[in-house]
Amino acid sequence: MIREGNALTPNAALQHQRFRPDIQGLRALAVVLVILNHARIPGLEGGFIGVDVFFVISGFVITNLLRRQPADSVRANLAHFYARRVRRIVPAATVVLVATVFASYFLLGINFNQQLFGDVRWASLFSMNFRLINTGSNYFIPGIFPSLVTHYWSLAVEEQFYLVFPLIVFSLSLLTPLRRRAGVLGTFLVVAIAASAWWSWHLTPTSPTAAYYSPFTRFWEIALGGLVTLLPGAWAKRAPVLNALLGTVALVGLGAAVWRLNAQSVYPGILAWWPCATTAVLLWSGQESATGGPASWLAWRPLRYLGDISYGLYLWHYLWLLLPLQMVQPPTSPWARPLEIFGALVCAMCSYHLIENPIRRSKRLDRDRLAVVLLLLLCVGMSWDSTLIVGHLAHVHFKF
Repeated sequence: MIREGNALTPNAALQHQRFRPDIQGLRALAVVLVILNHARIPGLEGGFIGVDVFFVISGFVITNLLRRQPADSVRANLAHFYARRVRRIVPAATVVLVATVFASYFLLGINFNQQLFGDVRWASLFSMNFRLINTGSNYFIPGIFPSLVTHYWSLAVEEQFYLVFPLIVFSLSLLTPLRRRAGVLGTFLVVAIAASAWWSWHLTPTSPTAAYYSPFTRFWEIALGGLVTLLPGAWAKRAPVLNALLGTVALVGLGAAVWRLNAQSVYPGILAWWPCATTAVLLWSGQESATGGPASWLAWRPLRYLGDISYGLYLWHYLWLLLPLQMVQPPTSPWARPLEIFGALVCAMCSYHLIENPIRRSKRLDRDRLAVVLLLLLCVGMSWDSTLIVGHLAHVHFKF
């Protein structure tokens, strides 16, 4: 039942509430691209665009979620939204941070870099992107291993966006008549996309590291996903066959981006429109698509499950793939990479079933917002404590 005060009309709300299995498949595709890129699979150097795909999906899903909330209480809506984000994001991210600190210390030996302590602290506060900008680090410097928590930059960008965006959506819902809300929000998103995309285009040639990690050059990608939700669902219903064709073209375009882009590409800049626009088309066309199109392929059950665990898989894969390369004697077996990916997959499954689902479905946490705040503080404290404990161990080790 759709409450009368919601930001959507009843028909539109039902349209956007419908479960989209193809989105889970698209999440799976995004995380696979990132993993294969980090595994250095030849021909897939452009797999880093999986992060851009995630950004657009996130904007689409979260904007739908925000627009379904009642428009009568900004404060209550914000509290509900942030409580959900903490339960969904923070516990699993914390477990990986703590595991990274201890695994690095015990497995890297003399190659252990104590700069990791600072990186983990920044990552625990969802500020890793600013840390990377300040240190001038990135994925693509040949011969230099990146921090083992470098991939937390994308989580930081998302959370920084969601510090502000929900307040804007809820405020517009409260202050704007129902019939004008979509138009007003759409205008805001178009302006935000134009400004952020322009800044990305302007900054990329002169400050590529800042452009890659800055929230201001990436916000437009999340906002683009949000803009897709504002297009009338009735448009998609009129031409399911055309939607399937558009989806196929978009999927081919996404594959071409993976094939053609690489570490030498001037990115994000204007090139980021390539994966982001194709993802937007896939999200739009998947609403109503003829059987046999990309929406059907992406809804394949094993792919959907991979999408379900994609968050944990994104968190764990970097530790499994990068830490062995930094060991004193890196593994040389041809089976090393497949085993590392399998290890990340097992960890992601355990994270999903033992950490993520129990916490986000907890009835106690649903009722008790103070407990959610304490959970957040506990998680941040665990990350920082792990760096202090291992820092003490490292000091004693190197002293003797």
